[in-house]
Amino acid sequence: MADLVTTRKRLIVFSDRSDREHLGVMYDRSWTVSNYWSLGDLGDDLACVTRWPDVPLNRQEPGFRRLFTMSHHRNVPTVLTASLDNGAKLRNRIAEQCRTAGGGRTPNFVSVDFHRLSDGSGHTPASIVAELDKGP
Repeated sequence: MADLVTTRKRLIVFSDRSDREHLGVMYDRSWTVSNYWSLGDLGDDLACVTRWPDVPLNRQEPGFRRLFTMSHHRNVPTVLTASLDNGAKLRNRIAEQCRTAGGGRTPNFVSVDFHRLSDGSGHTPASIVAELDKGP
């Protein structure tokens, strides 16, 4: 932990269990909004819906802004399906589905399978995140 602090880096650990906070693990529903992770078996379920019915993606609270974690995974990850999903499809899903569902917010974190793979469109998970980091 001291090395993280010295290098001005931070590690944040979330859990879907609320009984871990005494260990320094934050309960994700209290700190984030998150989409349901699955693209479905065929990878065609691009809707960006909330993971938890009681925490909508566009939730706003006075004086507090939750982290927006976006997942983009197949039910069964494979190299082939990740190669199909991790390019233009990911970029378009963020722009057209998740940003809209999040009330105009851009995801703070994006999770994919096989992050080094892409569809050959010129968009990779790393380039998409770099684009998101630049802002609108």
